[in-house]
Amino acid sequence: MHNKIDNKYIGNAIDELSNLLGVREEAPTKMILKPFQHGKIGESIEAIANYLGLPVAVNLSYVPSTYRQGNSENRFESSDLATKDSTGRGVEGITAQVSIPSFIPLYGASKLQNFTVNVKISDNCRKYPQTFVTIMAHELSHILLHSLRHKEKNNEFYADLTAMILGFSKVTWIGRKVVETRKKLFSIETLTTTYGYLKDEQFNFAYDKIIEIRKNSINLKKKLRKMLPAYREQLYSCRKELFRFEKYMEYLDENKNRAIRKEDTPKIILFHKPDYADEFTAIIRINEERLEATNAFCASPIHYTPMKLNSLYEEIRTSIHDLREQFDLLHKDVWILRKYVGTHHRNIVDRQFILQDKQDKIVGPESYLH
Repeated sequence: MHNKIDNKYIGNAIDELSNLLGVREEAPTKMILKPFQHGKIGESIEAIANYLGLPVAVNLSYVPSTYRQGNSENRFESSDLATKDSTGRGVEGITAQVSIPSFIPLYGASKLQNFTVNVKISDNCRKYPQTFVTIMAHELSHILLHSLRHKEKNNEFYADLTAMILGFSKVTWIGRKVVETRKKLFSIETLTTTYGYLKDEQFNFAYDKIIEIRKNSINLKKKLRKMLPAYREQLYSCRKELFRFEKYMEYLDENKNRAIRKEDTPKIILFHKPDYADEFTAIIRINEERLEATNAFCASPIHYTPMKLNSLYEEIRTSIHDLREQFDLLHKDVWILRKYVGTHHRNIVDRQFILQDKQDKIVGPESYLH
């Protein structure tokens, strides 16, 4: 494939892919290579696939380093990712081929779990571990794009960028070049082979852009985490105020001899409408679910989707503001009712709320994220 693309093309592809797939922190290369170093190469390939979000099973076979694909019903996305050096020479390439059947399940479908992927690798792959990871991440990225039915699923540049975005940028930076030295009679010859489809300048541009997206995502996630204590506290206050409202109403209904001020009578009549507190209850329930989901998202340290992250940040900020408004409305109602509830009973209600919170395993504002 001739490289006729420019940085604008690369930048647009990165933006598209990062918004679709998210950006992962760097893959734990040592953990991926550990089984590789013990001869369990299939396990290493599965670890690479899992980090890319592909829960597939790998059927591994070896071929000679001189292997080239022949006629096959299955489709091989690429055979040898090596480009030659400036002198037109190159070291013996590492071949990796992943067959992609036309019936590969959709990404996220249960049928993709343990779906068998046939991988052929050259028998010299152990010689360059980081290059091996680089090549396999590229090849498996084709599988990922095919499972997504992505329009650029056969695009080699998109496969390179997908692997980098999903956590293989640093290992690619190391593994994309192999330098070998050969002794001659009166000199030493250095041969450099570059793997991948991006030129050096293009790779550096892509690498820097992905690092910047990842950095911005991490910073935004930190800002989101810092908002969660305020969100939790506001939700706790609303829940407590709703509890007071309901208990004070029960108290008034049980003590009908209480004299109600004339100016409060219309409001208390309104409070007795069957669906009066339903809106408050629904808002609290929605925000409890939102807080739980956001908490789980923030507990995941490795995967960032810039558009989702920005949307979630704005959503939480708006939710905190809306909850404050709801609290103010509810607090005014409670303030009307508390005039007819004695101090002793108000203290009992507050203790009941604390006990119920513990029984429901709902954490209070003291359980902030750190």
